[in-house]
Amino acid sequence: MITARRFRRFVAKNVYAKVFFSPHWRVGWRRVSGSDLWDTQSLAGTSWNVLPNPWSRFLADPIAIERDDKTVLFVEDFDHDREKGIISALEFAEHGPIRFLPCVLEEPWHLSYPFVMEAEGEVWMIPESSANREVALYRADPFPVAWKKEATLLPDIPATDATIVRHEDRYWLLTTVEKSTHANSDLYLFSAPTIFGPWLAHEKNPVLRDPRSGRSAGKIVERGGSLWRPVQDCSRRYGAAVGIAEITRLNACEYEQHVRSVLAPCREWPGRRLHTLSQAGGFEFIDGSADVLRWQKRAEKDEVAPRSGTVFGGG
Repeated sequence: MITARRFRRFVAKNVYAKVFFSPHWRVGWRRVSGSDLWDTQSLAGTSWNVLPNPWSRFLADPIAIERDDKTVLFVEDFDHDREKGIISALEFAEHGPIRFLPCVLEEPWHLSYPFVMEAEGEVWMIPESSANREVALYRADPFPVAWKKEATLLPDIPATDATIVRHEDRYWLLTTVEKSTHANSDLYLFSAPTIFGPWLAHEKNPVLRDPRSGRSAGKIVERGGSLWRPVQDCSRRYGAAVGIAEITRLNACEYEQHVRSVLAPCREWPGRRLHTLSQAGGFEFIDGSADVLRWQKRAEKDEVAPRSGTVFGGG
């Protein structure tokens, strides 16, 4: 039976979706010269630049990598009209973004969360391909503008936000699963001796069931001999905040993590959601929700620019 409260929430959600683009995200970036978010575990006192979104599209899921003296940020580039995401990129120089690289990877299905990493002398990307029910591995050819599919790591699984870390001579893949009963809370773990596999499921899968910290929110980093995992807090709504979790046990028999702090929207990063954290090359990146009216004139919102080339000043 639908309660009055649930009915009001249902109506409000549908009215919002008719008035605003929904969902709609925005990406923030900042140059870091001292302590970063992994050190402070707080947004207090930070200041963020916002990447402008193209009209009727948004950029989200920022994940960066430094390679060949370049810092490149990969993003989901979602088109509201097509209801489909592709992967685009931005090249950063010393003072910020200097080039927008549109559509570095597109498939017939929706792509998001462009997890990038270096391994075995190559740069690899594992974009979220849950719509195609697979975890697919792409190799840069050449970096960063073109990608070639090399393997399917996990077939027939609608994995979301798959994230890989190397630990104790093995690769560990952490993911949640779309369209399951606990889509944003159940964490599944797989391991392999090489990036190509074979990938073995952890004997205790799902190794975690917690809507506050199951789903990945960016690259795992190592600090002070510990692995730190950004996680999505989906306890109230999808992508409401980012938790910083310390992984205290990671082996063939055990997995354990503890959320040490939570980064939520605040004065420094206003909005209703905050759901990705990434860094590379002296830059930090986050993303969160934005409100954009559907009927605003294109001229008022067509802020980003051309499809390619130098679109930002600085650098």
